[in-house]
Amino acid sequence: MNDNFEQLVNALSITPLSIDILSKLTLLIEQQTFESDPLFISQSIQSLLVLENWAWQRLSYDSHQWISQSSYLTLFHTLSSFNKNLIINFDNIEVETKALLLISCTVDQVNSIFEGINQSNDDNDRFIAIISVWFDNLAFFINEDPRFDTSPIIYHINQYVGRNYVMTDQFKFYLTQLQQQSNLPKSIFTTKQLFYIKTFSLSLTS
Repeated sequence: MNDNFEQLVNALSITPLSIDILSKLTLLIEQQTFESDPLFISQSIQSLLVLENWAWQRLSYDSHQWISQSSYLTLFHTLSSFNKNLIINFDNIEVETKALLLISCTVDQVNSIFEGINQSNDDNDRFIAIISVWFDNLAFFINEDPRFDTSPIIYHINQYVGRNYVMTDQFKFYLTQLQQQSNLPKSIFTTKQLFYIKTFSLSLTS
């Protein structure tokens, strides 16, 4: 299993990237999310780190080239579920190891992601939907273990969010809508609205 996973992760560097590789990785990560085997984490830490780094790189660079491909979307959503499971169910994995995997992006990558969000004119952009889930995981992790709130990456994200989003009229408008009609179903909000309301509010409480 571990050898197969390492081979699949190494294949991510091959251009063009095979859809078959993405599909096999998705199935393997999905299986590990279900099994929650700590041995897989400990034995595959380097390959997992490569995968997480690859994911952040793809999210921060030329997302328009893959965002319409279902194989990419499925892998990203599956990996985000794996990361959420890593936070919740792997109590016997050191929190430093979790942080290494979850906060494996760079400041430049974060800035590039925010730039992509700012440039999007699609209120239901699939890219924003994916980023929202990934930022939700980061916020949830910090809520679970606040000591990593001082991580340079987390600090940068919170500073950027506070400076460029939270004090904007758009964010205040969304919150006002929510406060005035507290029983509104999520389905009436666009992806971008939910990103403002949920992701950025979570970031503030971390």
